[in-house]
Amino acid sequence: MRFLFYILLIANLGFFFWSLGHRDTKRHLDAKTVEAPGRLMLRSEVGDTQGEIPAPPAEIPPPLGLDPGSSGDGSCYRLGPFAETAEARRLLGLVKEWIDRPTVLSESSESLDGYWLLYPKADNLDEAKGNRKMLIDKGIKDVWLIDKGDMAGMISLGIFKTREEAETELLRLSNKLNVRAQIRPRITQSDTAWVQFSWEKSAMELDEVMIQLRGENPDVSVPPLRACPRPKF
Repeated sequence: MRFLFYILLIANLGFFFWSLGHRDTKRHLDAKTVEAPGRLMLRSEVGDTQGEIPAPPAEIPPPLGLDPGSSGDGSCYRLGPFAETAEARRLLGLVKEWIDRPTVLSESSESLDGYWLLYPKADNLDEAKGNRKMLIDKGIKDVWLIDKGDMAGMISLGIFKTREEAETELLRLSNKLNVRAQIRPRITQSDTAWVQFSWEKSAMELDEVMIQLRGENPDVSVPPLRACPRPKF
């Protein structure tokens, strides 16, 4: 009986020490997956400890200021406009000392060239001639019958540099001579020249070039710097 007691006691002690060793081993393995207090584990780190494949990182969008369609050839600038190509070529010779490969570009454009003061359009040529005689009889000397284009049948009562000048004459004709007229902008086609170039450096460096260009050539009129217009499609 005593012999059986000792066998059970030894068996219990053996099981006790075995369970302690197994618990320490498990605690040692679990400690590898536990981080320091106060730090949250990333989702990808948790996946690595559990044998899972982490999800791919989200795609980062490009900066808002980046133009995906930019060619990377630099920015286009121009100086002008010049009424005469010779003026543009004179400035071109000075610009070449500071900027690589500038060119002179000629283009046709519409521009405001004063204001018409017009007597209304007649239905036919005979009526227009009668209107002209009536205006001359009223003492108006600056009378020109327009016989071509979309203004044919109207009578010009003068061309004025500013709208204010045209409005003053319109008021005088209406009050003193009882002549009704209308004001219309005078649009003309003109050929202009520009000095155009590409600039790949910073805007600050370009400002410095313009300052030095004007400072070293005070006798030359250097127009304001402008960005090239977008191409028309």
